[in-house]
Amino acid sequence: MAAPQHVPFVMVEDEDDWVVSFALGPQGADRLTLVRTPHLEFMLRPEQRGVSVGAEAGQRPALLVAVQWGHKCVDVVSTAKRYSLDISKVDNATRNAALRVLGKMNFDQRFQLAGM
Repeated sequence: MAAPQHVPFVMVEDEDDWVVSFALGPQGADRLTLVRTPHLEFMLRPEQRGVSVGAEAGQRPALLVAVQWGHKCVDVVSTAKRYSLDISKVDNATRNAALRVLGKMNFDQRFQLAGM
């Protein structure tokens, strides 16, 4: 596997939508975003429900399969791709908030969450 991508910061939202968005690269110009909107999922077929993983503009989001959370690295596996992320520069409070939201996103065990 390639070297982990540098993550300068992580954005976390915990309102109607649950979002964990990893900024990628030295300047954080690109994003790997995990989103779940539980209050709207009833409109989707069961196989379409879960956490959407979007990385590239114009690309249809994939579904989250697994997250392996480490002290310095996070591995994110979607139905389309695997990402290895270096979160060593992200502060502890933000890491903890991201883990809390990931736990909420997994209320129905739709993906594997390890390393907490």
